[in-house]
Amino acid sequence: MKLFSSAIAKLATWYLIILMAVSLLFSIIIFQVAQSEIASRLSFIVNQPDSFLSSLQAREQLEIATASLVVSLGYINLVVLLAGGAGAYLLAKQTLKPIESAHEAQSRFVSNASHQFRTPLAIMKAEIELALSDKGAKKSELKQTLVSNLEEVNHLSDLSSMLLELSQNKKALSGTPDKINLQILLEDIVDSQGLGKRTEIIVSGSPIIFSYETAIKEICYILLDNAQKHGSAGTPIIIDLKEDKGVISISFSNQGGAIEQTQLQKVFERFYRTKQTEGYGLGLPLAKQLVEVLGGTISLTNLPQDKGVIAEVVLPKR
Repeated sequence: MKLFSSAIAKLATWYLIILMAVSLLFSIIIFQVAQSEIASRLSFIVNQPDSFLSSLQAREQLEIATASLVVSLGYINLVVLLAGGAGAYLLAKQTLKPIESAHEAQSRFVSNASHQFRTPLAIMKAEIELALSDKGAKKSELKQTLVSNLEEVNHLSDLSSMLLELSQNKKALSGTPDKINLQILLEDIVDSQGLGKRTEIIVSGSPIIFSYETAIKEICYILLDNAQKHGSAGTPIIIDLKEDKGVISISFSNQGGAIEQTQLQKVFERFYRTKQTEGYGLGLPLAKQLVEVLGGTISLTNLPQDKGVIAEVVLPKR
């Protein structure tokens, strides 16, 4: 991030300034002490009865020794500058690393939450507005609206807890895994999105999995939403649920345009957007993070003859 790159550079500069100030101070002290010591010894030699040095020669020797001392101290300070610069940068980077990690975690939570909270909040808003506009609404209808809103509130609560865990870079979710019937879960998600007539769910083998329901739901929401948005209007969405040798795969395929091969992996990077992308480039990166936390893999491939895209998630059964 540019913010932290700039902060590291500034902090490293201050570290280096302090280091050079100390180095120069010691160099001045060493120069003064050494020059005084050399002058004192030369004076002692000159004052000896059988001295082989004259005062002029002693002065010349002092000048030569002083010049040599200045050069030596200059080389030492140059080494201190170069080595200190590298050390200051590494120290500044290490100093700011915890702050940068905390900032990234906060940014990750805010972006994921703002992206994933939109749909539940939109559903609640629409239901409440409909109930308020219907002056002849029956008590049972209003109760049903409250029940639906309570479900969304619970979903938001579970989702926020999960996103907070993910923002802390945890490699596993806390709590006990749920026993989930993926077929029922997928049918509920499809119905909640109003895609029942357009979506076909194919099941092979047992649809039961022991995992974290909130995470599974978000993965399926994201992939179904992408299949719906990027598929041609009115074309079917196929959800293929397969169980085989201790793993379950869920694939979502649509009949839309293909994605360029160079972009198939980049779409899992945060904020990366293709030409077909309508959102903020946060859905698929979050899905990938959730799949990896659950111990699975996710991939995106083009269908033959570029007739669409298939997103496949493979998860362990328990």
